[in-house]
Amino acid sequence: MRSEFSDTLPNTPQENIAFADDTMMFLNDTLTKSKAKKFLGLYKKLKILTGLEVNPAKSNYLALSCNLNQEYQSGLFLLAQPKNSLEHLGVIIAPSLMQARNETFEKVEKAMKSKMKTVTTSMGNVDIFTKILLMKTLI
Repeated sequence: MRSEFSDTLPNTPQENIAFADDTMMFLNDTLTKSKAKKFLGLYKKLKILTGLEVNPAKSNYLALSCNLNQEYQSGLFLLAQPKNSLEHLGVIIAPSLMQARNETFEKVEKAMKSKMKTVTTSMGNVDIFTKILLMKTLI
């Protein structure tokens, strides 16, 4: 079944992804300001049906293409704010693989360092050299 959004929300090669209150939509280059306004109307209808609200001021988008025309950008601006990278369900997504990899590594390294004190405290009577080796292995 086709709708007025069928050409804006592609179903292949990926589906739109949703989990609880974390949703990701893939939009192709046919978004216009008028279609964005229709999306906002759809958001209002979903709020009435579910009680859940999409807040465009707190929503973000990641442009995987550098060639966004003015009409497309004005439509996106109604729906979300631009970001250089996004995190969805714990996975960092960025325009380049290297950027995504580096940001993911930094995120994991920071999490490991914040847990280091808990891990070293729970090791008990282990000698200091073993603790250092273990911590270097974890980080």
